[in-house]
Amino acid sequence: MKKFLLSIAAATICMTVAAQETSRFFTAPTDGYRGFAGLNVFTGLGNEPFDRFAVTTIHGFQADQLFVGIGTSMQFVTNSNDGYYDENDVYHYSYDNNDPEFMMPFFINANYEMPSAGRVAPFGDLKLGYSVGDVCGLYVLPSVGIRLAHISLWCGYNLMQDKKITGDDNKKTLTNYHSIAFGVTLDWGARNKN
Repeated sequence: MKKFLLSIAAATICMTVAAQETSRFFTAPTDGYRGFAGLNVFTGLGNEPFDRFAVTTIHGFQADQLFVGIGTSMQFVTNSNDGYYDENDVYHYSYDNNDPEFMMPFFINANYEMPSAGRVAPFGDLKLGYSVGDVCGLYVLPSVGIRLAHISLWCGYNLMQDKKITGDDNKKTLTNYHSIAFGVTLDWGARNKN
């Protein structure tokens, strides 16, 4: 887990430095195409927790403070429960493991940046879509954050629903996965002038 967190910290620093170096070369028209790429971490909550690392990309249209686009996210589970330890501390691998390991949500994204006098701008964001992979179902991620030049830092709440058909009677079950999400995002293209 330490290596995982160090990797996230290193990626964040690299993206911050890259944004500071390139921000003077980006034009900033009021509206037009705008793109985002980011790294996200999800910390699982509740009875069915699982932690995830994600790489996300979003593309769409900026009009004044409002951005609307579409995106996708490749999400990898970092704490899959593949087996168990017995009373003698011997690990037994589970070959029947059905825990989620990879999912790929596709979503519509709306982002509103509050007007600001400087380079720091708060924003609200909503991602709404559908996930495929080991978890197939509704994907919702509302978040808030701040934009510093071309870097955004945000946190939010994530709900993923998994609809599966189980058992001999083909009964449909619905599992809700809840997470707290954190992310860093690099943007380019059109943006609101500050």
